[in-house]
Parts: sequence; structure tokens; C-alpha cells
Amino acid sequence: MKTKIISLLVLILVNGTLFAQHNFSVEVTGVQPGKGYVFFGLYDKEKGFLDIESQIATAKVKANQNSVVYTFKNLPDGNYAIAVYQDVNSNGKCDRNMIGYPTEGFGFSKNYKPKLSAPNFDEVKIAIDQYATTSIALIGK
Repeated sequence: MKTKIISLLVLILVNGTLFAQHNFSVEVTGVQPGKGYVFFGLYDKEKGFLDIESQIATAKVKANQNSVVYTFKNLPDGNYAIAVYQDVNSNGKCDRNMIGYPTEGFGFSKNYKPKLSAPNFDEVKIAIDQYATTSIALIGK
């Protein structure tokens, strides 16, 4: 009996029925070609959204063209939000002015355009339950 249960569980896991894994491709447009890198931060919950420590995955893509693409792989079903910025001066951070507004191109999933503050997770989350793509146009470059 134990062997049958284990075999059934292995079969379910192999077929992906219990733990579906999806790819999520993110295209960033409005990139300044030849200037630094585009950084991607992936989040899966409200708590800690936009804190570097709360990112569940990150990526860095050389800014060779006016658009770049990165694909996050093997994500389980869920809600995800993306924050991106182009580090044009290659100092490893998103530079900001005296009031905290980014001085390098940045953006969020759903092309959220901040008014007085950064978005909250619910404003930019995307439900992933299959292969998905999104495009983000950089703001303020």
C-alpha cells in the first residue's frame, strides 16, 4: 500500500499537477542603450514590497539595446510584482534626488506610474497561473 501511495505522489509531482511551475517574461522598454544594466526585482507578497531583502528573485541584464527581456523561471502559481530600474552610471543602485525620487529610469509591473508615492503590492501584482509576459516602460530617465 505504501508503495502505491508513493508511486502516485511521484506521478503527480512529475506531471506538475500539485506544484505547477511557470515562466514569467518581463520586457523593459525605454532603455538607454549602452548605459549600465537593467535590474529586475521580483516580489510575491505585500509585506516588504520594494525592500531589497524581500525580493524572491533578482536579475541584471546589460543595457545593449532600447529594450531588454528577462524570464523568471519555475514560479509556482501566485501573485507577483516587478520593480525595475536602469543603473546608467553602474554604481549598483537606483540613484535618487533630495526628495527620494529616482533620477534613473525605473518602472513597475502593470506600468504603474507613481503620483506621490511608490505603489503598493496590490496595485502592481500580476496573477501567474501559466506562462506569462509583461512589458514595463521606464519612467523618468
